[in-house]
Amino acid sequence: MIDKAAILAEVISTIGALASILWLFLDPGPEPFAASLVCLAVILGIGVRSQVKLAKMQDDALLERLNSIREIMQVTDDIPRIPADELLTKLNSDEKFCKSLTLRIVRLFGLRRERIPFLEPEIIDLIDNEFEPFYSIGVGLYTFKSEKLHEFSVFAVKLANTVRELERKLTEEHRKRF
Repeated sequence: MIDKAAILAEVISTIGALASILWLFLDPGPEPFAASLVCLAVILGIGVRSQVKLAKMQDDALLERLNSIREIMQVTDDIPRIPADELLTKLNSDEKFCKSLTLRIVRLFGLRRERIPFLEPEIIDLIDNEFEPFYSIGVGLYTFKSEKLHEFSVFAVKLANTVRELERKLTEEHRKRF
């Protein structure tokens, strides 16, 4: 967050610089000229510092977005890289795997709340609109609706693919910035 005192100091410095330049035009001479040069240097310094702050804020935001996608990947890495039909077969045949995966996906709801400013819109949309209907949500309790297992398998594969694609996109963006 930008410090209010720093912004106020920059505004006051800029006003002082503009006053010195006005002084130069009203009373030409060596003193107003020197004061104007100093004030112009201050204005340029403020501009450069603002650009550096902006670049740092953008870098920090990109790193937070990468960290968010990595946390989501920790959940989606449990989804096998197989087509949805094969995943459905595996979920139907292995009750322990089914329970483990459906409980693991619940972590996405917590991550959505924890990482909201840095999550990609596609992930938020998947969690809110596509995964929430698979659970009966109570106070601190998420119960999987087993009758929706087929749709769950389709969206689980979609989630895993979307997360991998976003991770590649953000990594490429990170490489370009640095």
